[in-house]
Order: sequence, then C-alpha cells, then structure tokens
Amino acid sequence: MTPAPPPVCAAIYLRISRDQTGEGLAVERQQEDCERLARERGWTVVETYTDSSISAYVKTRKRPAYDRLVADFQAGRFSALVCWDLDRLTRQPRQLEDWIDAAEERGLRLVTANGEADLSTDGGRLYARIKAAVARGEMERKGARQTRAHIQRAALGRPPRGVRATGYTLNGEVIPEEAAAVAAMFQAFAAGASLKAIATALNGAEPPRGPGLTLVQDVPRMVPALPSRTGRPWGFSSVQGILRNPRYAGWSMLHREIVRTVTGEPVQAGWEPLVSDVLWLQVQAKLDDPNRKTNRIGTARKHLGAGLYLCGICDGKVRTHGARYRCAGHIMRSREPIDRHVLHIIRARLEVGDVTDLLGAPDDARAAELREGLHQQRGRIARARADYDSELIDGALYRDIKTDAETKISALEAERLTMSGSECASVLLAADPVAAFDHAGLSVQRALIDALCVVRLHHHPRGRKAFDSTTVQVTPRR
Repeated sequence: MTPAPPPVCAAIYLRISRDQTGEGLAVERQQEDCERLARERGWTVVETYTDSSISAYVKTRKRPAYDRLVADFQAGRFSALVCWDLDRLTRQPRQLEDWIDAAEERGLRLVTANGEADLSTDGGRLYARIKAAVARGEMERKGARQTRAHIQRAALGRPPRGVRATGYTLNGEVIPEEAAAVAAMFQAFAAGASLKAIATALNGAEPPRGPGLTLVQDVPRMVPALPSRTGRPWGFSSVQGILRNPRYAGWSMLHREIVRTVTGEPVQAGWEPLVSDVLWLQVQAKLDDPNRKTNRIGTARKHLGAGLYLCGICDGKVRTHGARYRCAGHIMRSREPIDRHVLHIIRARLEVGDVTDLLGAPDDARAAELREGLHQQRGRIARARADYDSELIDGALYRDIKTDAETKISALEAERLTMSGSECASVLLAADPVAAFDHAGLSVQRALIDALCVVRLHHHPRGRKAFDSTTVQVTPRR
C-alpha cells in the first residue's frame, strides 16, 4: 500500500490597512475565504497571522505579525502560505521577490484566496510581479496627488485632511469645550506654568502642594481637565505640540511650517483662531528660550516683587524672607501691603487707556514703519469721522473704513509688541486690560510692572501700625 503523503502545514496572513469601525469585520472576511481555500486543498492551518490598521506601503513600517510570519517560515513551521490578495501580503517588490525565491528554491506554495496568483507556476510568478509593479505605481501616483492636494488646501487656508486638531472638527469648526482648554493652555504657559503642570491639569490630577508653589496650584483653575483625542494621558510633549501649532493663531500650515504668500505674509486660514497671533508668538519666544527648564513645575518667580523692587537705600534688588521683602542690613518690609499698593497703582494706570503706547518699540527702521503705519490708520479713522460729520459719506462707508483701519491697527500693534519681546502683549491688547492683568500669571504681572515703573522700598516709621504709602516710591518710566 502506498503511504499517505505528509500533511501540508499552511499559514494564513491577514492584513487591513485601516479598520474604521474597530470591529475587525474586514479581517474576518479575509480569514473565511483563506480558510475555505486551505480546506479545499487539504492543507492544515498551523497559525493565522494578523496585522490590523497597518499599511504595507511604507517599507520601514514595522508589521509585527508579518515579521513573525517570515521568521516562522525560515524555521520551517509551514510550507504553504495563503493570503486573500498579494497586496495584503506586501506592496514592496523586493519583499515579493523574497517570496518568489522561497517558492522556487524551497517549494513554498503561496496562493491567494481570490484565485489571481499561484507562485508555484511561472505564469503566476509573472502575474505577481506585474501586479506588484502596477500597485506600487498606483500608490506613488496617489501619494503625489494627495501631496499636491495638501499644498493647495494649505495655500487656500483650508483645514488639512487627516487627523483633526484638538479644538476643531475635521471641517475646521470649533469644538467649544476643547477650544476653551486649548486657549487656557496658551494663557497658562504664557503666565509661567510649565508644560508638565499643564499636562497634569488636563489629566485632572492634583498639583503638588507646598510653600512657593502658588502658580502651580493655580494651574487647575486656569486649565480645565480634558480627555486627549487618543484617550491616552496628556504628556508634556503633547502639550508642546499644541503650543507649537500655528493653526491655533489662525495661520495655515503645512509640514509643521507656516504657509506664506509670495510676499512672505502668513496665509490667513479659513477657520476661527483660538488664540491671538500675539499670544502665539509670545509662547513661541518662551519655548525657544534656552534658559527655560522644561522639568520645572513653574518657570516664574513666586512673589510679585522679589528681584524686581529696589531697596530705597542701596538700589539693590530685594529678596523674599518669609512674608517680607528684605535687603540685608537696610530694610525689612511686609510683602502683602506693598504688593496691594503697587497693584492698585498699576490698575489705575491701565484704566487710563491707550496702553499700547506705554511700551516703546525698538528704535530701528521697522519700528519707525510701524509707528508711521499706526499714525496713518488712526488718521484714516479721524478723516472718515470728519467726512461722516460733514455728510460726505454715509454711516455704512464710515463703519467699513473704521473696521478696516482698526483691523490694521491691531496687526501693527501686535507686531510692535512682539518686536519688543514684551510678555505684556496679552494684557495690553485685551478689551479690558485691567481684567486681563488681574487674570494674568505672575510673570506677566511682574513684566508689566517692570515696564511701567520702578518701585523702591524705604523704611517704615517705627511705632506706626498703619501702612504708609509714602514709604513705597513708585516712579513711572518714560
């Protein structure tokens, strides 16, 4: 009697590039067809290898199940391979040639469930090579079309396709809860909070407690808890990625770069910005600062006048000593009434109006152009107002001129403040500077105090309990 031939051990390889529903139904359909083919040929399936939501187009991308499949074939675990289609197995011509070599040299039986390829025949191998080359060409053409489409969308200021940004839908519409959190992230970082503290607040965790950590404890009040888009906990790198994205300032971007017109101007995007361009630029300056330490919980000083107020005797900078400001051998003053007095003076100054003129721009050619531009736009408003009063133009035209001029004034003032490297831009450009100052972080408040005045502390009269404001000399800067 002729002995029965040994059973053929077969492997099944399944792959789907993207499982939109997460239910694995496409992989199940592939598996049913492949198992049916194995049964028809009398093969014994020893293992099924599955890669889900992994593309085979990029040759450097790791496919764990595919790598195990190759290793197991080298170890002799199977002598037949079934896949639904050749492009499920590989889209790389070099990888295909490896499987063709295995079919010719080691007798591997590789077949597809759709019946289009059988590497055990020369016709099947020819067909496989042609199909792989055609598929590769189609993918490259598709990639070129997609790249060109991305460039065109960016140039037109349209939302990019693909993964949506936190705060927006894929169509560029604002998601209010996420948008509020994104804006709070920018404001908190500008105020001196660290990336780690912001991530902690987004995750809803309690901040560390202890002396000198007032700013850190305030971060959860500034930044609401928010689930990340992926469902994973927030980390400092994901926070930094959002802070670096110019999309949130209303600028179009491509490949992480701001898209500019032929004149060098940023392309204005067709979606609503979540932060002002001034705040975005301010945050970039902080992120680029080589002195910034990303592993610190806070990047600002912990007290309003430490290292800022001056001693009225030696003009040296005072330090904190418990609840007091101190210059060794000269003065020792309680912090709280002094800070309250200084803040009252600053608020009064901010109420005066025209506060953007409080900070001088650098004296260079561009600063002169900005000053001239501001003068021209303010002149436009004045002339339009006069023409309206003289009934030379109607209200609608006056409103259009005024709106256009005010928009240009805002842009010019934003650049002026950015050129000066000011941390105060978010306060000075706010609709209510006093309220913005009160809600600003400690570093912004200190910067504004330093820009507006010089504070000197003198001795307080002995035996007098009430605070004497004359002992705190506040000298406005010119």
